[in-house]
Amino acid sequence: MPLSRRTFIKGLLGFYTALLPQSLMAIWPKQAFIATEVDQALQTLYGDSTLQPSDEIDLKLNKRVENGDNIAVSVSTTLKSVESITLLVKENSPPLVASFNFDNESIPYLSTRFKLSQSSEVIAIIKTPQGLFSHQQKIKVLSGSCV
Repeated sequence: MPLSRRTFIKGLLGFYTALLPQSLMAIWPKQAFIATEVDQALQTLYGDSTLQPSDEIDLKLNKRVENGDNIAVSVSTTLKSVESITLLVKENSPPLVASFNFDNESIPYLSTRFKLSQSSEVIAIIKTPQGLFSHQQKIKVLSGSCV
């Protein structure tokens, strides 16, 4: 039976993926994503670094939503040399919603959606070589939501 092009490409990709060193694979901070409290997630991601409140972070989300099934949020900043943007929700379990790494050439902007189990504080954290900066905003869920 002749080898199909699709089977050949799948085999080739599987072979090369097995040869790739782990350093080229995406880094996934599993322990931070399974942490049950905000402090645990922050400790896993950033160690003992302290957060500094910043007005240079623009966190956009609706302050009141009918339910928490689909919350849109965007984060941007005027801070320079952004290394990562992280989103946490205090009352969610797990609290870590997203964490994205950036290089120096990237525009520090993040837009995503998440579920929210109840009214809570949403925290945006920006990591730069100068330290960790944060901005938080309260969001109120008017009716229950299942997460």
